[in-house]
Amino acid sequence: MIHIKQLVFAATWFSAGLVSAQPVETIDRARETEILKNIRQLTSTDMNFEKAGEAYFSPDGKQVIFQAVTQGEEHYQIFTIPAAGGKPRMVSTGRGACTCAYFRPDGKKIIFASSHEDPRIEDPTIEVPVPGYKRKGQGYSWDFNPYMDIYEANLDGSNMTKLTDKFGYDAEGAFSRDGQKIAFSSNRDGHMNLYVMNADGSNIKQITHKKDCYNGGPFISPDGKRVIFRADRERKDYLQIYVVDIDGKNEIKLTSNDGVNWAPYWHPNSKTILFTTSLHGHRNYEVYLMNIETREFKRVTYSPRFDGLPVFSNDGKKMMWTSQRGKGESSQVFIADFELPEGF
Repeated sequence: MIHIKQLVFAATWFSAGLVSAQPVETIDRARETEILKNIRQLTSTDMNFEKAGEAYFSPDGKQVIFQAVTQGEEHYQIFTIPAAGGKPRMVSTGRGACTCAYFRPDGKKIIFASSHEDPRIEDPTIEVPVPGYKRKGQGYSWDFNPYMDIYEANLDGSNMTKLTDKFGYDAEGAFSRDGQKIAFSSNRDGHMNLYVMNADGSNIKQITHKKDCYNGGPFISPDGKRVIFRADRERKDYLQIYVVDIDGKNEIKLTSNDGVNWAPYWHPNSKTILFTTSLHGHRNYEVYLMNIETREFKRVTYSPRFDGLPVFSNDGKKMMWTSQRGKGESSQVFIADFELPEGF
């Protein structure tokens, strides 16, 4: 859902294009094993995925939901797969574009954003203004499709229920740990801001009120008190990480640098986050840890290409992320055992 002058993008922007593969260099596995053990690749081109990523664990850690573009297709669809490995299953409709899937905390439902009801699929002559990011002179783009909405469905994708229905881009939805709330991003007011609603789509409340900038990628802390997110308020497309109380009060900026910082995700302790940064170059995104109380940072991944969109399992014992470290250098999903360093 953003970019850099050379290669900047942000969480749903990943959903739209991904970074191009770079020359092979050595992964610093010795440094990675300080935190990550037993790294393994979960998705691959052998599964007919041109690219896959933005994956999340089920509450019990046994299943994974993610988005992927299959060979020959243009848009992302939503899939599930056993965390131990196995055959992926598409749970979205196959129409339009999809992004940002998440398991309901009771493990019985999923949510994801989809544009499968876009009338332009049947009638391409329909014209509506579609804001978004398009990098001049290159093919990469991500549209804020005004027909993108958040849906709830059974684990197999059946019995879909529309949770948002106001004209505008509604996506990036994620549940609170108790399953009562969903935080999401929307430009329904003409500007991309953060919202929180009840799990059934009712009682929508706006928690950021910024204009002419992007605020997105919200996740509610496990204790239910705060929301972590990303925004490009000071320099267009150069994202920084913020945290705010769930009622929109007491906002704090957590990063302030010349890189792109995005895709923050909470550790179960509600004080530590993972996030993605371009501090090592816009063609070398890496995953970092941050204690938001002490502001201490620690690098987690050491791969020469893209590593990002990191998440924890509910127990904090595993990390899952999107990486180009595998065979063929396409973006795919990886999982590792995770050990939280002292001080975090």
